[in-house]
Amino acid sequence: MSKAKQKGTSGENEILALLNDNGFADAHRTEASKESHDIHCDPFIVEVKFRKTWSLFDWIPKLRRVAGDKPWVLFAIHGDRRTDKGRQVGRVAVLDADFAVQLMAHWADTVSGCGPANPHPRITDSVARLVLLGELGADKDSGPTCEG
Repeated sequence: MSKAKQKGTSGENEILALLNDNGFADAHRTEASKESHDIHCDPFIVEVKFRKTWSLFDWIPKLRRVAGDKPWVLFAIHGDRRTDKGRQVGRVAVLDADFAVQLMAHWADTVSGCGPANPHPRITDSVARLVLLGELGADKDSGPTCEG
């Protein structure tokens, strides 16, 4: 197996463990032999990229085509976490903007208690950190309060 393939497999396994640890027990890697996504996590289409340089605008059209009407998530992991930049970037998740807003609204309504009736001015930053950046298991209890 090539070094690049080993790195990709390592990234997929890292994200798979993150999903499994956060309640997606049925998530599993897909076959590499066909054009598809990397991880089956119904109803989501999950793609993982573990690289030093990212080509989001090249990756997203393929992911949209494969996903069709299903929600998709692209997990990108910095390919060299030995560097300061690599450690700072770590792993992130990229989502369709409409889907991201739906997640933010759901999180605000159900987790933070800061839904539409009591919006939090910094909700976007908090959701980005806790939900969208792949840190789901980091510190679930430190979400924002509804205080301004």
